[in-house]
Amino acid sequence: MEGEKLNLEEKLIGKKIVYQGKYLRTEEHHVKLPDGKETKREVVVTPDAVGILAFSSSEQLYMVRQFRVAIQKITLEIPAGILEPGEDPIKTAERECEEEIGMTPKKLDPLFSFYHSVGFSTGKIKVYLADDLTPCHHSKPDSHEFLEVATLPFEEVFQKVFRGEIVDSKTLIALLWYNQIKQNEGK
Repeated sequence: MEGEKLNLEEKLIGKKIVYQGKYLRTEEHHVKLPDGKETKREVVVTPDAVGILAFSSSEQLYMVRQFRVAIQKITLEIPAGILEPGEDPIKTAERECEEEIGMTPKKLDPLFSFYHSVGFSTGKIKVYLADDLTPCHHSKPDSHEFLEVATLPFEEVFQKVFRGEIVDSKTLIALLWYNQIKQNEGK
């Protein structure tokens, strides 16, 4: 019925860990549905992460290219990384800027956060705008990370979205979000 709120909540009856890895675990949740029936749900528990929109002083956007084994492709993404247990997301963003693009931000403004796959995952990503970047010479990517830094004009990167050349969700959302901010400021 229109205007009537349905009870959509599922009640957790129990859960078991199916797999525990270094960064993620999968769980099977036994739930009671709103109609009283019971079913199983598969949930991937992942650590939270950050993504960073980092611009050079000449308004070039820092991006990273890296091979992603899950999709067997080289992707173009904003710098990003996983939070260490108990780590402040701003510290993670600072660390990832240094490790991935060799720059230290003097300022990080939170833009937004989102869950990357609400249908099956707990993973949340917080996106920051990095400002006033200075080169750092003491940091490098993790030993298991192979990436290439690219600095490109924002408009060029933004057009890649519509040509299907940007396939990473955090990068897509961050670019669309930032473009909207730019449009609103231009009004």
